[in-house]
Amino acid sequence: MKASRIVKELLMVGVIFLMLFSFSTEAFSWGDATHIYISDRLKARFGRYNTNEMWGSLGPDIFNFIFDQDLCPIWLAEQTHGGTTESSMKVWNAASTTIEKSLAYGFLSHNERWGADYTAHISGLMFGEGVGYINAKAMVLLDTPIDPINPYDPDLNPKFSEIFSSIGMTSEQQLIITHVIAEYAIDIMLKSDVDRFIGRKLRTAASSRSSKFPGLLVEAYAADYAANCAGIDYDTAVSIITSAESEYRNSMSFYGKALSLPQLIAVKLIAKQIVALAPGFLGGPLPIPEVDAVEIVKAVIYVSMEICDDYMTEINATIEFVGNNLITNGIVY
Repeated sequence: MKASRIVKELLMVGVIFLMLFSFSTEAFSWGDATHIYISDRLKARFGRYNTNEMWGSLGPDIFNFIFDQDLCPIWLAEQTHGGTTESSMKVWNAASTTIEKSLAYGFLSHNERWGADYTAHISGLMFGEGVGYINAKAMVLLDTPIDPINPYDPDLNPKFSEIFSSIGMTSEQQLIITHVIAEYAIDIMLKSDVDRFIGRKLRTAASSRSSKFPGLLVEAYAADYAANCAGIDYDTAVSIITSAESEYRNSMSFYGKALSLPQLIAVKLIAKQIVALAPGFLGGPLPIPEVDAVEIVKAVIYVSMEICDDYMTEINATIEFVGNNLITNGIVY
């Protein structure tokens, strides 16, 4: 592939990512498999309780891919990620049975105020102080030249930030794109290097979570959601919450299956999933052949894997940080 063609197609892939991921800066922190791993290590209880803790830990991200602004996705993201002390406790306060407490325990482990997403998105403990580990790595990726087109002439090796800027992306949009890539990269490395069963655990959490969970989310958020989102009544709020949870379970089942496969296949499947979503948001076919788009997304994931090679240091520190904060905030069952 000639240099000019590579740059051109990277620009097109940049448009794809922009369409897919520029809806909310609240949407991305640690990846789904990473949250599963953190929750499994925290493990307040064993067996089905731990399974529910793991699924609960994904709960705040269930509404990330509601793109219709009339459905107030930003309000939902702020609530579920703990925008205030009150909002971060809603699910825990709604839980009454031990099973519900296990779901809520996982849910609280995720929050952005003092949970796992704090280290990813607000301030890293070992890397990314003041910006968050994932955000810091996204910044590094933006400053990284693409896989050398011409190693003998650095001027022909533009940085990712230069590529994205050339098509008019703001710095915030660029950060979202590279943020998402870093999440996928860490999830993939986590499965390959640390926990080869993490994909299976993700699938099990999705398929075996207690049927109480949708009702727990409804009790915690539906009334306030209806009150704070114009045009949404209580029954509609209930329907949106339960439907989003069901769709997310299906998505996580696929993702868990993909992660369970060998790394080369997993990366390809994840890249294909990203590219397959694009036409719906672009309102038409991809501007480049799908096979080329997939290859480029794969390449970017591999670059991010190299940049995030210290990920376990941050994850281990995060687990200790979150465990202490759960106890401090009375999240014990």
